[in-house]
Amino acid sequence: MRIVALATRWVHWSITDRGAAHGRLQRTAILVELTTEHGTRGLGEAAPLSADLLELRSRSAIPVLAASPLEALAAELAALAVPFEVAADPDAIAAFAARLTAPSARFAIETALLDALAIDRRCSIASLFASPFAIRPGSPRELAVNAVVEDVTEARSAVAAGYRCLKIKVGPEGDLERVRAIASAAPRARLRLDANQRWPRAAVRDRLAALADLPIDYVEEPCIDSRSLLADDLELKLALDESLPTLTGAELAAALGSRSLAALVLKPTVLGGIAACLALAARARAHGVMPIVTHALEGPIGMSACCELALAIGGEPAVGLAPHPALAAWSVAIPQLATTRLHAARTPGLGVGRDLETVVASLDDPLSIRSAARYVPDRPAILTRTGTLDFRAAAARATAAHVVIATPSLDTIGAIHAALAGSQPIALLHPAQPAEELARQRALVAETRPVADAGAILFTSGSTGAPRGVVLTRRGLLAAAQASIAQLGIRHDDRWLVALSLAHAGGLAIVVRCLVARCPLVLLDRDFDPAEVAALLERSTLASLVPAQLAALLDDPAWRPPAQLRAVLLGGAAASPALLADAAARKVPFLVTYGMTEALGQVATAPLARAGDPAAPLVPLVGVELFAGTRIAPAAIRIRAPMLAACYLDRTPIAPELVTADVGFLEAGELHVLGRADDVIITGGENVHPVTVEAVLVATPGVRAACVFGIADDRWGQIVGAAIAVAPDFEPRSIQRWHAALPAHARPRELAVVRELPRIASGKLDRPAAAQLPREPVRYH
Repeated sequence: MRIVALATRWVHWSITDRGAAHGRLQRTAILVELTTEHGTRGLGEAAPLSADLLELRSRSAIPVLAASPLEALAAELAALAVPFEVAADPDAIAAFAARLTAPSARFAIETALLDALAIDRRCSIASLFASPFAIRPGSPRELAVNAVVEDVTEARSAVAAGYRCLKIKVGPEGDLERVRAIASAAPRARLRLDANQRWPRAAVRDRLAALADLPIDYVEEPCIDSRSLLADDLELKLALDESLPTLTGAELAAALGSRSLAALVLKPTVLGGIAACLALAARARAHGVMPIVTHALEGPIGMSACCELALAIGGEPAVGLAPHPALAAWSVAIPQLATTRLHAARTPGLGVGRDLETVVASLDDPLSIRSAARYVPDRPAILTRTGTLDFRAAAARATAAHVVIATPSLDTIGAIHAALAGSQPIALLHPAQPAEELARQRALVAETRPVADAGAILFTSGSTGAPRGVVLTRRGLLAAAQASIAQLGIRHDDRWLVALSLAHAGGLAIVVRCLVARCPLVLLDRDFDPAEVAALLERSTLASLVPAQLAALLDDPAWRPPAQLRAVLLGGAAASPALLADAAARKVPFLVTYGMTEALGQVATAPLARAGDPAAPLVPLVGVELFAGTRIAPAAIRIRAPMLAACYLDRTPIAPELVTADVGFLEAGELHVLGRADDVIITGGENVHPVTVEAVLVATPGVRAACVFGIADDRWGQIVGAAIAVAPDFEPRSIQRWHAALPAHARPRELAVVRELPRIASGKLDRPAAAQLPREPVRYH
């Protein structure tokens, strides 16, 4: 294997003050990209740990390897002269990497070379290693993982999500009461303690004895020089972690021979790479000791390699590679690389026997380490009012169908999963459509020859005419899910409420996200009912709603969002300032979102840090390019993004750029949407955007919703008309406030007052139908 180019790049990302990252806010790494003579690109990551990040006490006698200054590390990597030759063999690659001094540099180069080799052989890195425990090519395995918890609440959430092994960081005082409380809250879970050498040596035996009645697998490094404790029989077994790189051959052999050693904790960044860890794992297994692969707060590339190491080792014990809360900002901080790599490493695939590694490989994406890892804590994937079901079980019970009436049911989700797993496009039709419209859509699908890589066919909402079929590709579905996950992050306890139609982009997007992220979803398997949705939100941490649904929840003055609800994507239609203000007052963590069917529903969203802020800006998701006008001269919004659909059913192209029917402007990278171009009312030469007028109308006491439209007029060309849905306490004279709040040309001149406004199946306002409601002239005083 001839390497003709090698480049390095420094990256920085924020970390959360949790666990081993306590007190630290940033992580730095050097990304390595090498290119073979055949154009294959392999990637690696050197993210050395520093003594301060490991939080080793100053009195520790354990030297911390991989603590080389980053400048020196970069120089060592840059000193590799290209071109150079390496035999296309894992052993030869390991020998080549061993020439480097810093363990993290060896890990980076070895990973990059293995990545390139695996791409050329069209397999995962794990499949390159011959081992009786290793993953076999073509047989994806799932990684059991432990959850890291700090308290009873997190433990209960982890168990509810399906985790059966919990890791607890314990401090110098031992935290015995906290450990017992967690054990009581999770009686069926195995526990692992990590003391990071903080316990006083004199207290170790007493603390181990005090916890011996609990289901604890081991205690990692309870004190400095923990290995010396292994000479005796202990009440609880130990695991070696920080001290492992410092052991001589004789000391390691003695430790492995101890009946008090349960595990070796393998961190390839610290130990010098995958091959070095595989050798340690083989020795551990020979002595009945568990090899437990974990991360060292690496970025997405390093984590991918850790997954491959765990898969190559194989076996049943849970490993320490669950998504870590300290690393939630990866995707935002490294947009050039993180989207594909992060989720190839952290998440499951799209189907039975066809995981994300296979999907990414089918895209021929050179930025992807082929990680076949799925994080599986045996948690159910689909939750309903009556029970739970795994995605695979739903897919197994689904019948093969090219066209599906997308009722809110397990059958529909199973059909989506089965179609994606089998690389078969699926058309999803809305069950509320009239029979003649459903027949028209079926005929259109049947008459159309599928485009390459077609994943799903959705029909637009039909708010401005007959619904139009949109062909979304598998590549686009994956890109949309990854971009949304990058913006929101995924936590081990996340559950996403599906209260939107599965025949529309918002509902399908949630299913794909959950399949990609192995995130359980909570399904509203009936028509929207505020009380039912409120109950399901108690079981959810994420949700997507349209404004009308949120307004229905807020109609109950007693309703408040549950504490664990961390984000509600609010899109599908413009949300009025009054609605956002009410939601903010109730502490609803909404994120206003802009998107359309052609992009699977989301291209710009308010930042997660601004959840619940009515003034939060719309910013593009990772990989999305937006173009529009200026504040003075708004223009049509144009989109370039990897999630754009290929074309409409009539083969009218969509990608690479979609010119939307929406008008807006960009300012300081923030998108401002004024409304649809075809909704603009031109009255006496003045442009009136209905959205701006509707915001004033909804701010009127007693007005629950508003719809503004143009009415033909001989003198002005058009005048402004409106329909408002009012509450019982609405006072007609309150509309006089519009006189002062709006310029003369934007004031409604004719008005329909009703209890409910007409809506289409998606929940959006039916503007043409509203314009047909009986109206009365409005006279301003």
